[in-house]
Amino acid sequence: MTIKRKHISKTMRLQVLQKYNHHCAYCGCEISFKSMRVDHFLPLQKGGLDEVGNYMPACHQCNHYKSVFTIEQFRNNLKSVHERLLLPFLPRLCEKYGIIAIKPFDGKFYFEKLEEKTK
Repeated sequence: MTIKRKHISKTMRLQVLQKYNHHCAYCGCEISFKSMRVDHFLPLQKGGLDEVGNYMPACHQCNHYKSVFTIEQFRNNLKSVHERLLLPFLPRLCEKYGIIAIKPFDGKFYFEKLEEKTK
């Protein structure tokens, strides 16, 4: 089933971008108006609404990997990604020689860290 998405105006896109001061709501990296992807916090396929209250500013990578997952599904995927990363040979070798350090996701998204600071 294809869900028709509503057109998001430039004004609304700017409003979404400003929600977290030009940062991806998930990883916290800086994003520009041009590079921002508008993510549906609760995916349309899971009953989310196509409106500004359900929109989150996201970088390309976070938007791609969150896909149609709920925030909890996305969080759980990220919490176990460090285990899956070590499956191929090259990442294991890089970790062994200290070229990369694999650490688990702390479970907190950028928007949640901001909310904690304001409490």
